[in-house]
Amino acid sequence: MALLASTVILAFVVLQTAPSASVSPPMAQSRQIDGAREMTLVLPHALRKGETAWLLVKVGVIGRNQIQLMTQDGRPLGTISQFGIRSGKPAGTYTVPVPAEALSDGRLALRLSVMQSGRAPRAPTAKEVKSLRLLIRKFKDGY
Repeated sequence: MALLASTVILAFVVLQTAPSASVSPPMAQSRQIDGAREMTLVLPHALRKGETAWLLVKVGVIGRNQIQLMTQDGRPLGTISQFGIRSGKPAGTYTVPVPAEALSDGRLALRLSVMQSGRAPRAPTAKEVKSLRLLIRKFKDGY
C-alpha cells in the first residue's frame, strides 16, 4: 500500500464569496454559456514526474440533479450525483482526477453543467457548486 507523500494546493476557485477578514483566494475567469459555466483554472507550474492533478468540487444541495464536468472542448472529466444524502442537505466534497492531456500550458479549461431529468442542461448556481480546487498531488513510489 502506497502512502501519500504530500499534497500541495496550487489553485482554487470560490464560486460564492463569503465575508471574511482574511485574504481571499484568486478567482478564475468564469462565464455562463449555452447552459454551462465555463472557467479556466491556472496551475503555478506544469506537472512534474510523480504528480497528478485533481479537482475537489464542494457541492451544495442538488437534489436528484447531476453536475457534469467537462473540458471546454467536450472531453468528459466526470459526473457528480449524490446518493445516500438526505433531501435538502449538501452533497459534500467530491474528488475528480484530471488527466494530464486535459491540461494545456498549465491551464484547465473547465465546463460545468447541471443535468436535470427532462430539462435542458443549465449552469450551476453558487449554492449548487460552492467551490472548486485544483490540486496537484505527489505520491510516493509513483502511486
